[in-house]
Amino acid sequence: MTHRFSPLLLLAILFAVAFSQSSCKENTLINSNISPSDNAIGVYSTSLSCITHTYFDDTGVMGLYFPNINTFMGVGSLTDDYFGKMVGSANFQVLPQYPNIAVYNDMTIDSAVLMLPYSGYSYGDTADQTLTQSYQAFFLNEELTPNNLYYSYTKKEIDVASPLSEVTTVNLYHLKDSLSVKGENKHPGLRMKLKLPVLLNRLLPALTLASNNSTPNTAFHSIFKGLCVRVENSNQSTKAYPYFRLNGTDEYSGAGLIVYYHPTATPGVDTLSHRYFFSSENCGFINNVTKSYGHYPVNSLYTSVQANDSIIGLQNQPGASLDILVTGINSLPKGVINKAELQLVMLPWRTNKFAPPTRLYPTRISNGVYPAGTVAGGVYNVEDRFPESSRQAVLDGYLHGITRDGVGVQAYTIGLPREIMSCIAAKNDTLHLRLTGTQDLVGAFRMLAGGGNHPDPVYRAKLFVVYSSLN
Repeated sequence: MTHRFSPLLLLAILFAVAFSQSSCKENTLINSNISPSDNAIGVYSTSLSCITHTYFDDTGVMGLYFPNINTFMGVGSLTDDYFGKMVGSANFQVLPQYPNIAVYNDMTIDSAVLMLPYSGYSYGDTADQTLTQSYQAFFLNEELTPNNLYYSYTKKEIDVASPLSEVTTVNLYHLKDSLSVKGENKHPGLRMKLKLPVLLNRLLPALTLASNNSTPNTAFHSIFKGLCVRVENSNQSTKAYPYFRLNGTDEYSGAGLIVYYHPTATPGVDTLSHRYFFSSENCGFINNVTKSYGHYPVNSLYTSVQANDSIIGLQNQPGASLDILVTGINSLPKGVINKAELQLVMLPWRTNKFAPPTRLYPTRISNGVYPAGTVAGGVYNVEDRFPESSRQAVLDGYLHGITRDGVGVQAYTIGLPREIMSCIAAKNDTLHLRLTGTQDLVGAFRMLAGGGNHPDPVYRAKLFVVYSSLN
């Protein structure tokens, strides 16, 4: 079942750019390695239980412009043996380098290619040198709006009847290799030869309308609505899922079209080129992502009716997200909370070529009483935001090697001391949190962790608290 939590919108927008900002870990308050033993001169340690569940969040945010931020698109079809199938397509607009039909006066157009630069990262099995994926380009029949809020589930109609390109099959391992163009090495990426009659049928009227127009971008996009690059057959999955970059500095490092032409009167001269490029500020874009999990183990997490699950899972949005309820806060004595750390321990038997998320982000869910003046079910920032002005305002959230009961494990640790102190002051016995991955690489990464009811305490989700008791 799909869950959409519209109050997450603002937070999701902020998190979409979090990977580019500097961060502050929990060591800012107290070193996370310092955990005083019980009864050490008025300093005590304890743990609080957690009630955990997994839900599906499809609200990956698309389409918004952030200066100096790269725009990545996952395009492919991948099957994960636990988390199911993911299919992604890139939908984006381009603008002409010269918005005037006169650029082709007395010229003959020879050919055209679509460029989709490789980001340098693929999710999944990046070591297998035999993996291939087949792609095809299409026109969009529905216009996109620049700097407009879209979601990963947003779909635009494409012109299936007139494909813009033939099917192009690439070796995924060698996507990282430089492209050789006229003997020169260029930025690596996907280069697709376009069907010239199909392209010119829309390109030339769009360029004509943009010529000498007071709003050339709008005029151009009213006819040339956008492009879609998708897998040729979504039923044929592979084990790697590449990410491409839309914005760049030239025709090979940025997505777009290159049209080659020459003066009609002198066909022997070197071919000229005209670029149609993506602009984050002036072009709309959507990385449409669909996930199918009905026949895979993760579906049992989504549909669980247990009061407290033993296994929980998380992916970058859209995907599996975590719902966590910390209980028993009123059992803590009034005093100073030196450390309050939520620990989610990864299950080692599920680690493989599918990498875990870089970072987890908590938000707080109101119970209608706490925080005061909030609406029940509303989503709000946690208190532990340092520095508060930072877009990436969360304590830690990274994966660390820690020791539990003498066993070395990998755990995500999230600092919540201010939040727990606020709960104590408000006499609030439970803290309701939701955790999501980032949206810089939409839909990628995954982790399985022990839930609040995991049979092995080494892997059980808990909140560990170190406090100084008042005499």
